[in-house]
Formats: sequence, structure tokens, C-alpha cells
Amino acid sequence: MSDKTTDAARAIHKRAIVAIATATGSTALLMNVWLPFLPLYMLQVGAKDDAAALFWVAVGASAQGAGRLIGGPLWGLLSDRLGRKKMFVRAVYFAALTAFVLSIINAPWQVGIALGLQGLLSGFVPAAVALMSVSVPDAKVRDGLNAVSGAQYLGSAIGPAVGAAMAIAFSYRGAIFASGLLIAAVATAVIFLVPADKIRKKELDASGAAIALTPFKPTLQFALAVLLFFALFALTTFRSVAAPIALKDIAGTGVTEATGIAFTLGGIASALGVWILSTPYFRRWRLRDMLAVICVLTALAHLMLALSSSVWLFTVAFTLASFLNASMMPATNTMIALNVNRERRGTAFGIGSSAQAIAFMVGPMGAAMFAKFSLNAGFATAGALMLALAALVALAVREPAGEK
Repeated sequence: MSDKTTDAARAIHKRAIVAIATATGSTALLMNVWLPFLPLYMLQVGAKDDAAALFWVAVGASAQGAGRLIGGPLWGLLSDRLGRKKMFVRAVYFAALTAFVLSIINAPWQVGIALGLQGLLSGFVPAAVALMSVSVPDAKVRDGLNAVSGAQYLGSAIGPAVGAAMAIAFSYRGAIFASGLLIAAVATAVIFLVPADKIRKKELDASGAAIALTPFKPTLQFALAVLLFFALFALTTFRSVAAPIALKDIAGTGVTEATGIAFTLGGIASALGVWILSTPYFRRWRLRDMLAVICVLTALAHLMLALSSSVWLFTVAFTLASFLNASMMPATNTMIALNVNRERRGTAFGIGSSAQAIAFMVGPMGAAMFAKFSLNAGFATAGALMLALAALVALAVREPAGEK
């Protein structure tokens, strides 16, 4: 291959990384515009009190999880047959639809419809990850997934602040609708800026029958990657749901400000975890060891959460746990990608999406269960589970064969 051809290929790969990561980060930002004030919006559209507002938000989250559990594998399978770029564009457009539907509801129960549609029809992050995994050579998959994860976390961290400004300017309903318009603009930009992925054209055998795609054969390494993927998301949702109540028990008054600071720092730390820790240190020959070490450190961060007796100490522990948790996501996505055939990566990340959906249910349920007697015990239990996961990773994970 000539130098000019190599340079052209590198330029295409770089363009793909920048375009997919930018689209993912922008969509994550805009989807997080309305999340912080969703309970207040429920009160505006008819929830009787604070408890009822939180109840309907929980109903919406459950509908979203159920929809993703069903839709994830289906869209993943279709992406392998029709193209991952098409599925990414579809997912971002349907994210816009979620915002449009949410902006016109007039009763709190209808949040279940809006978020159920999001879970069933959208799922833009798994679609972005699947597209990135086939848009660059296997040797660059981790770098590409680092970019996607970092952009996603940064967008999620900035979104609430942007949402507050939009809500002041346009009201809750107007801010949600405006976010939908901007998400639709992102989807349209993806059509023109993101290179199309290649899918295998239909081939015929000697008898004229169509040759099927390479069968999807999950391996032990793939199963371990999905288990780690599930554990990281379950841990994130557990922390997010438990933190405000834990801070209320510590702070008493001023819990709103304390929670806002903790979540802002946690969001920024998540992005930094990808860029500072994952990018330079999670290399091929260190993946298993690094995952095991970070799991141990994450366990210690949760022990700090359990032992925290002041707001500042809890905030430091929460920020550290977010930093470490996020740093493992690109490596986990890389394991999923490189432990299946390139033709079936959409299917693989569809399964990952279903695991994520279950995690989004398990994490909050675990927080609710421990809240009945001791959230500190919950954080300590989470730490113990991470230690067990560290042992499993150290003993069973093997380096992905595709990276060189």
C-alpha cells in the first residue's frame, strides 16, 4: 500500500472518529438537558406531589429499560444486515422523537410513553459504539471507543447546566422541544459527515442460494465482557440513585447544592477518566491487569463512600468512583467488539444494550432496597462485589486477539 493510500485511509478513519464522537457527545448533552428537571416537569403536567412526581419518573425509567431490553438485540441484528450508520442515524432521530413526545404530554403517566419509545426505538450510544467498531481498523478500535465514551460523558456532564439555562429561557416544555430540534439537526449532520460503513453484500453459493452472515457465536470472553459491561452500568445507576439520599443523611440542609456539586464533579471526572486513565494506560498488553487493578480501586472508592461522615469526603469519594468507573468503559466495549466477528458487532452491542437495560433496573432497585436499612451497607456491598469482579477479571479475562 502506497504512502498516499495509507494517508488517505488514516484521514478517513480520523474523520470517522471525530464525527461519530462529536455526534454522540452532542446527543448525550441534549438528552441530558431535561433529565434534571424531569420531576419538576411532572408536577407541572399534573403530578399531585413530590412523591408522585418521582414515582412517574421511575415509571418512565422502567418503561425505557423494558423498551431497550426488547429493542437492543433487534436493532443490533438489523445493523449487521442494513448498516451501522443507518442504525445510528435512526437512533438519533428517534431520540429527537422522544423529546418531541415528552414536550407535548399533558399527564404524568404519559412520560412512560415517551421514555418507552426512547428505549424501544433509540439507543444511540450502543449504535455509535457499533458503528465506531467497524469504522476504524481493529488496532484503532480502542482509540475510537475512548473518543466516543469521553464525548458521551462530557456531554452528559454539561447537559444539565445547559438545560437549566434553556428552562429559564423557554420554560420546561419549550426546553424539551428545543432539545428535540437540535437532536434532529445532529442526526441530519451525521448523514453528511459520518462515513458509511461497509456491509457484506449478498452472496450466492453454487446452487444460487443466498449465503448467510457468519453465525454469531458468543464465547466465554464475550460473556465476561458483557458481565463487566452490566456491572459497571449497574454500579453507576446505584451510585446515582443512592447519592442524593446519602448526602441528605449527612448534610441535612443544603442537600440540593451538595448533590449538584457532586454530580457535576462526577460527570467531569467520568470524561477525564476516559481521557486521562483509559487512553494512555489501557493498552493491549495491560488490559486484563489494568481492569483488575481499577476494579480494586473502585471497590476502595465505594468503601470510602460507606465510611464518609462529611459532605466533602463523600463528594471526593463519589468523584473518584465516577472517574474509575468510566475509565473501564472503553476497554469493556473493546472486549465486546474484538471477541466477535466484525460482521456481527451490531448484534454484539445489541446484546450489550440489553445488559445495560437490565443494569438500569437493577441499580435503582438495589439502592431502594438498601435505603430501607443502610445505604452505607449498600456502598460496602458494592465494594465487595467489585473485589469479586476484580478476581474474576484477573483469573479469566484474556487479551483480545484483534488488537495489535
